Amino acid sequence: MIQHSRRTKKRGAIELSMNTIIIVVIGITILTLGLRWIYSVFGGLTEQSDQIKTISEDQIREIFRDSGEPINIPTSIASVAQGKNYNMRVLMRNIYPAAHKFRYVVDAESTIPPGSVTWSKGDIPLSSGQGFEDIITFDARKYALGTYRFRVKLTCLDCTPPEEDSAPIVLEVTTK
Repeated sequence: MIQHSRRTKKRGAIELSMNTIIIVVIGITILTLGLRWIYSVFGGLTEQSDQIKTISEDQIREIFRDSGEPINIPTSIASVAQGKNYNMRVLMRNIYPAAHKFRYVVDAESTIPPGSVTWSKGDIPLSSGQGFEDIITFDARKYALGTYRFRVKLTCLDCTPPEEDSAPIVLEVTTK
C-alpha cells in the first residue's frame, strides 16, 4: 500500500505541474492578446492628434490670410521635444497700396546656438495685398531645455522711410 500512495503522489504532482503549465500558457496568451487589443485601440491616437493639429493649423492659416496684419504666425508659441526639429509657418503680406521689396529676419532675443534656426534671407518682391508664406525651422537638438524668445521682423526695403513690423515667437524646449 505504501507503493500505491507514492504512485498517486507522483501522478498528482505531474497533473499539478501540467495544470500549472497550461494555466501559464493561457495567461500569457490572454495577456498578449489584451495588450495587442489595447495597442490597436489606443496606438493610433498620436497619429490622429498630429493630423488634427495639422488640420487646425491649416484652418488658422486660412483665417489669418484674410487678416490685414503684415505678419501672421498661426502658432507663435510652440513646444518641441529636445532632439527634434520644429517647423513654424510664417505668413507675411504687403499691406501697402503699391508693390514693394521686403526682407524678413528672425532675431533671437536670447542666446541661441549658431545654426539652430533657419529662414529665408533673400529679398521678396510683393505687389499690394500679396502674401508670402515661409517655414522657419528650429533645430531643438542644439538647444538646452528652456524657453527661447525670437522676433520675426519684416522690413519694407524700398518704402520711404523704411517700414518695419515685427511679431514674437516663443519656443519652449522640453524633455524628450
